[in-house]
Amino acid sequence: MKPRPWLVIFLAAALAPAAFGQFDFGKLSKGLDTLKDVGKVAKGAAKIGPEEEKIIGDSVALEIVGKYGGIVRDETVTRRVNLVGRAVARCSSRPDAQWKFGVLDSASVNAFSAPDGYVFITRGLYDLAETDDALAGILGHEIAHITKRHALSIVERGEFVSGVTGIASRENGNVRQMEAQLKQFDLGVEKILTTLFEKGFDPQTEYEADKEGRALAATTGYAAGGLRAVLATLDRRGGDARQVFSTHPPLKERIRRLPD
Repeated sequence: MKPRPWLVIFLAAALAPAAFGQFDFGKLSKGLDTLKDVGKVAKGAAKIGPEEEKIIGDSVALEIVGKYGGIVRDETVTRRVNLVGRAVARCSSRPDAQWKFGVLDSASVNAFSAPDGYVFITRGLYDLAETDDALAGILGHEIAHITKRHALSIVERGEFVSGVTGIASRENGNVRQMEAQLKQFDLGVEKILTTLFEKGFDPQTEYEADKEGRALAATTGYAAGGLRAVLATLDRRGGDARQVFSTHPPLKERIRRLPD
């Protein structure tokens, strides 16, 4: 039997932090500076691990928040997006990740995710998600990008970032090596940002996230057609394509591939 949405939300609420405490970006930024200082991120051959994912995710999240107007400071909005988001995330393949959900203060209609559990939805899209079923489908799509490692795959394919080095390289005075490592890190983050803000994921990746997001919402107990309903509403309204999922495949094709 599928879990009841209210029960899953109750469980998520019991584990959720204070409304705004999760987005202490000043502290996050200082942490990133420290990590870069000691040359912790380096190019290597191994798959990106948890430590590297966290550093990359923090960097990407800061850029997303900066570009899209900051985080909406409304306790009701923040609580709702976290309760629904955490409920859906607990049914994902990474239920124990440190999931962080926020609404961006932008009138554009879009959503973003960053490695290590960062999920963002713009105010413009949040206002269209009138039901929790719709919100669950939207957030499920972004959660799927993270659990499927779509952004990290971009970095891994280019062999930009992976592996961790200690403070030893700094202590040994190998400044050139450390600078090269940090450059590789910056290139990797830049490639993810270019994908999120300009190029977008390839269509098949987006269709996979739609399908997985729909399934996650349904598994959690929400109506499976929530995401499709939002996309259909946007398609009926039309409008400036630059303001509506500008880096995603055409709405009609996404709708066609999603069941009711």
